Amino acid sequence: MTSIRTATPWALALVAMLSSAAQSAPSDSLYVDEQNGEYVLPFGWFNGGSRAPIELRGAESRRALTLPVAERLKIEEARLEMVYTQSISLLPRSQLAVTMDERIIAQLPFRPGQPDNAARMSIAPQAIKPGFRSIGLRAAQHYTNECEDPTAAELYTQIDASQSMLRIKTTRKPIEPSLARLSNIFDRKLWMDRYTLQLLTPKGGLGQSRELREAAVQVSQAIAATFEYLPVSVQLNELNPPPADATPDPRARFHGVQLPETSWDAVLIGTRDQLAPHLGQDILGRIKDGYVGVFRADQDPSRAILVVSGTTPAEVLEAATMLNLPGLALPERSDVSVAQLRADKAYRAIKPIPAEQGWTSFANLGFKSVTLKGMFPEPARLRFWAFREMFDPADQYIDLELSLAYGAGFDRKSGLNLLLNEQLIRTVPMQSPQGEQFSRYKVKLPIPALREGINELKLQPTMTGLDLGGACQPIFTENLLVSISDDSRIGLPDISEFMPQPNLALLAYNGLPYSRMADAQGVALLFTDHDPTTLSAGFSLMAKLRQISKTPAIALRVLDPNDARDNLNGLIVVGTDEALPANLRNDMETFLTKQRWQDLKLGSRTSTDLGEGVKRLAEHPLEPVVRLSSVEKIAGAELRLDGGLGGSAAAIQYRDAKGGYPVTILTASNGTRLQLGAQRLVEHSTWAGLAGAATLWSMDGEAIANAMPVKHSFIGEVPGKSKPDYFFSDHPWLVAVLALTLVLILATLSWLLLRQRAQKMMD
Repeated sequence: MTSIRTATPWALALVAMLSSAAQSAPSDSLYVDEQNGEYVLPFGWFNGGSRAPIELRGAESRRALTLPVAERLKIEEARLEMVYTQSISLLPRSQLAVTMDERIIAQLPFRPGQPDNAARMSIAPQAIKPGFRSIGLRAAQHYTNECEDPTAAELYTQIDASQSMLRIKTTRKPIEPSLARLSNIFDRKLWMDRYTLQLLTPKGGLGQSRELREAAVQVSQAIAATFEYLPVSVQLNELNPPPADATPDPRARFHGVQLPETSWDAVLIGTRDQLAPHLGQDILGRIKDGYVGVFRADQDPSRAILVVSGTTPAEVLEAATMLNLPGLALPERSDVSVAQLRADKAYRAIKPIPAEQGWTSFANLGFKSVTLKGMFPEPARLRFWAFREMFDPADQYIDLELSLAYGAGFDRKSGLNLLLNEQLIRTVPMQSPQGEQFSRYKVKLPIPALREGINELKLQPTMTGLDLGGACQPIFTENLLVSISDDSRIGLPDISEFMPQPNLALLAYNGLPYSRMADAQGVALLFTDHDPTTLSAGFSLMAKLRQISKTPAIALRVLDPNDARDNLNGLIVVGTDEALPANLRNDMETFLTKQRWQDLKLGSRTSTDLGEGVKRLAEHPLEPVVRLSSVEKIAGAELRLDGGLGGSAAAIQYRDAKGGYPVTILTASNGTRLQLGAQRLVEHSTWAGLAGAATLWSMDGEAIANAMPVKHSFIGEVPGKSKPDYFFSDHPWLVAVLALTLVLILATLSWLLLRQRAQKMMD
């Protein structure tokens, strides 16, 4: 099954050779040679692009890497190359085993005095089956042949995640044209760092109808949803009609449709009349209402063309919308009419499932139930969004209820440490020798430990068995298990009920404020023109929002610049800065010249501000009076952006002054930069950099600057307290000033009344 070449006395030369080979591809990303069907998958690629080494600690340690294998790829060759460093204290009886789906394919010995090692293994192609395969790493590590401590610090091995890689050579299989197997065509298991959706339409086709542009949005979202987290950008290509004197091939399904050589597949969209010059008669004859069909491309049977059509733009939109419905089961056939599906058209009224008031489950925050094993497990992590206005100012804590279970035979020193933003909050004791199960174990998280934006709760267990081990003492770790359930919950109000604006980071986190309604009811997408570059940018943005919000925007409206913008809950604008409607462009230019982009702290200075002195007196009445006039302030400078966008793309968010709805603008100086800027925006690094009221990024995806708003406005109902309550909670000294003022007024009135009464008595 496997042939192995391990480290020899020339190990350092082999390490250098593999290092040199690894440098031919990015050390944290996938390398693809499309022409030869060769893939290079660094170990860091399996771990989200992390370059951190994979560490194996203790006498027995295991790690697993998940390898996605697409159905449409046939593996011809597979070779695993590993570069690793062992502890110099390990004895020859130590070894590193490599497994494929728990089956050992290689055993690599550790040699004393030779810490740096490299190995190359050939893997039988039939061992790598479609689906999700597991590449396992098992280390058995010993520092003595007699009594030893299995937890000794010198028992470790590090595997270089950048230089270790899996090299695979493949060919593409002919696709199976079945709607039920669309997930095998638009497959997130394909080895890629990003996917470009080729959207094909007759020349000027989408510009003829607003419904066709809405249909293209639905198709873009549907395809993006199948790729889940993989960045998807949309490339709109307009097809020229075949020459009038051309004789179509009667056996061809598609005329004049050529897929780019670097692409996988494509979607052909338009009405039957628009697509007539490009489709064979067998397909045209089937389009009698809303229609969806998948076929092999004429030029290459290993690539697919998905046809979304209908006799009218409305039918095309209906077919595209059906395709975008989550969980829709399509038949085991190559095409289908929407009428044959007999779907209830009430799908246009999708509503979010209400959550329990005041609580958010871990599952709704993307956390999956997990079991942590052994003495050195990786911690479980829960990420959530928070800001102080979400909570009652009188509250000091957030309630957390954990559902967990741990195994038998734990020592009293065991516990589950809860760290909020790397700050230890609480340790849940795991001390029962019989094991224990908790349902809704109550913990309080201090609100002051939160930070504005994304917070991380780390659940890090410290698991020690009753058999503590040591020299000549065995230690058992198979019982060291703790499971954390995703039905645990945290006392967070629904962020969509009350949120700050503008806030692009909130958009990047979960699509808010546009995902408040699950179907994007009341949200509009405005294209400034119908140029393919502008449309491509908008489709890419909507594809990303589909992945982020996890719900289809089936009620989204598409607008043109002259359309009325009434009864909106939100507006997204895509276009070049020169093509923006006058009012939006004025708002943007006003924003660019008036917003602060960066603050620089220069130092501090002493001020004699009377207002600051009064504030100090109100907050600290016992402070010496002489200090009232000596107030220390931070001295700084601020940078403002003046002028146009230059070579950058920008996302700008503000609240419409007239309608009160949030507006987000995606723009650049010209169409080419707008399309490329959108392609960069949907990548993880650029998307994660969205923050504040605006973000600029370069054409290589690097964030240039963020604009922080001078003040926030809020959308939704204030939770618990009124706005004055929040204002005074942020300015407690004003309460003291107002109280003193009220006392002074009452005292003055009392004095005046008493004086008036005394004068009457004297008269």
